[in-house]
Amino acid sequence: MNIKMTSLKRKNNGDWFARKGIPADVRDSYKLAYGKSQEERFTRASSITASMAKVEFSDWLAEIEERINRLRNAINNIEHILTHRQMHALVGRWYEWFTAREVEEEITSEAMDEIHERYQSVIETTIKTDDLKLEASFEDEERSIVHAAKVRAFVAAFSEIDPFMATEGVALSADARNTLIDTLEEDFIAALSLLRRRSDGDYRDDDRLRKFPQVEASSVVRQTHGMSGMTIWQAFEGWVAERKPAESTINRWRGVFEDLNKFHNDGDVVLFTDDNAVAWKDTLVSSKRGTRTINEIWLSAARTVFGWVKTQKKIKVNPFEGVKVAGSSKPTKTRELEFNEDEMDKILKGSLVSMSPRIGQKLRAAYRWVPWLCAYTGARGGEMTQLRKQDFKRHKEGFWVITLTPEAGTVKGFVYREVPVHEHLIAQGLLDFVSNSEDGPLFHNGTKAKTIDPLKPPRPPHVVVRNKVATWVRDQGVTDKRISPNHAWRHTFKRRAARVDIEKRLRDGICGHSDGSVGAHYETPTIEDLASAIAKFPRYNFD
Repeated sequence: MNIKMTSLKRKNNGDWFARKGIPADVRDSYKLAYGKSQEERFTRASSITASMAKVEFSDWLAEIEERINRLRNAINNIEHILTHRQMHALVGRWYEWFTAREVEEEITSEAMDEIHERYQSVIETTIKTDDLKLEASFEDEERSIVHAAKVRAFVAAFSEIDPFMATEGVALSADARNTLIDTLEEDFIAALSLLRRRSDGDYRDDDRLRKFPQVEASSVVRQTHGMSGMTIWQAFEGWVAERKPAESTINRWRGVFEDLNKFHNDGDVVLFTDDNAVAWKDTLVSSKRGTRTINEIWLSAARTVFGWVKTQKKIKVNPFEGVKVAGSSKPTKTRELEFNEDEMDKILKGSLVSMSPRIGQKLRAAYRWVPWLCAYTGARGGEMTQLRKQDFKRHKEGFWVITLTPEAGTVKGFVYREVPVHEHLIAQGLLDFVSNSEDGPLFHNGTKAKTIDPLKPPRPPHVVVRNKVATWVRDQGVTDKRISPNHAWRHTFKRRAARVDIEKRLRDGICGHSDGSVGAHYETPTIEDLASAIAKFPRYNFD
């Protein structure tokens, strides 16, 4: 018997290419889960090296074969009979599994909107035109057999219910599977909405999981046989190597996993239990570490990396799911977060004073201009310290614009934006400074220390300068630890803008904020709108 192996080949144009046929026994399930029934195709550009192509091909093939094995196991399993309570508990586990993907892969609001629109289209286009007596009436009518089947097929495909069932080790009859999909349809839409909010930076707690019953499933048990051969620190190393997170994330999380690995005595991740997770969480609570820091950095980091370990099939359950410190995540507010008049006076006047020539030229320029740039743009300190000469351009209508782009360093959400230059900055000679500067970064020399250890990456030069500006602000007498020496300009800018009736969408557009609503995408202000708003923003004047 000849077995046709999947191999990596080259096309006539040099591109890398491979095909993997879908076995007949899982084609129907594979098509429902992944949209293809005959074969999967691998393609890569000819520009990548042979060794890189082989690595990526190997990863791709392993993923396809894993999908096939999961579906085949589910098909061959004995069918389960679920009670009403067990059915809803299964939907709850699916919801938790589906919405956890925001820590494992990039989810965009546009992708979530597209799925939701296609869902609406499936519902609406399967209704006969002459049955639409009232616009909303079809939602209350019982679906026909054909209509229900089409909706189920869509929900099953995009909810990835079949791969989930395979991971649970649960197989259902056709009728029970239909009931499950009908049951989770409402939660599928809620999950899309949650992922969309998170893609826009809204990470508020999701209370939906509270409605699901907590039923112990025999198929969801911790792996107890064998070891993974991976410590918690090695899991962190593996996650960094595969996910390639931002250097700031690595630096922020390194201490988390040093502490967690020490707590577990270099033990195997398989042996880290739910009780261990709670016990470690309890060690974090102290007067020096707030609830928000524990939940949003320490526990979030542990949950993310253990989630990755789960995807590597090393463990069956993420021990950090649902683990959090009780209490308010917001620190007690004892003052406003904007600068007061005295603090603004100290910073802005201090920037105008002659500085020692022993301070580097570009660092002197940062002390001189970065506070003023933050004050008139509401930008983050790092967004200003990374500015380059080419980021300043004149608009066709005559006003000047600063482009904030990830190409220069880092921008929140990795999305560029343009901010008009306030006339007071021009009056002080900002454009002359930019014009007389050499090409490239304005406030640092652009060089970065060589990365020796990927788990200890050096800070980017614009971050180093940002921190030096913060220290300089403290040296000017702004010593109140309740207020950030750089970030407080964002609060200051937005409040001053509100006081002169600059509307919210324009304030948000200048500062790079989003309210997360669908409507906001249709009301994005133009650069001309922002320039008009900046023209209304009052000068910072001190006698």
